[in-house]
Amino acid sequence: MPTSPGTFKGVKLSREKTKQERGYGGEWSRISRLKREQCPVCEQCKREPSTQVHHITPFDGPKDPRRTDWNNLMALCVECHKGRH
Repeated sequence: MPTSPGTFKGVKLSREKTKQERGYGGEWSRISRLKREQCPVCEQCKREPSTQVHHITPFDGPKDPRRTDWNNLMALCVECHKGRH
């Protein structure tokens, strides 16, 4: 039985980070929308509509400049995005 929220037998359990804590808040939503508007067709298969925006080089948290670097983004369809993860 947990002794309090977030603990189990005295050991603190980690919680998942929120979208904002991971760097996917309001600013990211705007950038993602703009990228998909500029590239409405998947940049990989060139057949399906782009519905996802992929970071070519992963970023290390919300303050990492790679998170919003336009040259580090790729508009992809769902299937191509799944294939990259």
